[in-house]
Amino acid sequence: MSPKGKYLVGLNKLSHGRHLSVGPSQPESSQLVDISEEKMKLLSDTFTEPEPHYAQIIKADKLHPIEVYPKAENHHPLAIWDVKDAGVTRQGDKVMVKGVLVRSTITPTSFTVRQGDTVTIALTNIEQTTDEIHGFGLLDYNINVAVDPGETKTVTLKIDKPGVFPYYCTNFCSALHQEMQGYMIVNTR
Repeated sequence: MSPKGKYLVGLNKLSHGRHLSVGPSQPESSQLVDISEEKMKLLSDTFTEPEPHYAQIIKADKLHPIEVYPKAENHHPLAIWDVKDAGVTRQGDKVMVKGVLVRSTITPTSFTVRQGDTVTIALTNIEQTTDEIHGFGLLDYNINVAVDPGETKTVTLKIDKPGVFPYYCTNFCSALHQEMQGYMIVNTR
């Protein structure tokens, strides 16, 4: 629609012969091409996500992204903003864990449930600083979520085995990043 620039983006499913062979499947690539002169110039040729299909170039001054989700705009019904509000509630075999993510702690640092429970974990990243993304990984349950500053996310899982399952922050966040961990303790009924 009304191109204004002098660049072209090429999305290349087939890049045979341009990159080091890594097996039967060849790397897919994106190219940035300068089209301002009679002869085009390849400026960048980089690997890209599989199946490249769509891209566009726009001027950077047209972008006005938010850097954090402002606390006042987080209307998630399970959001909490203070570690004292973190904790576990139970109704029958339904368990709600409300957690807070902040450098360098996941609160609660542990919680106990029973085999057979359905557990919903609601995590609020209470950071209001740019790029302080926290993650939540739960071993043996294939859970790994990223929670942006000021955001609340939930995961729900059915507890199918007893044991002690570590959880931890999966996004590097500070010098004490490795301290940001805890345990889900699962008892038998």
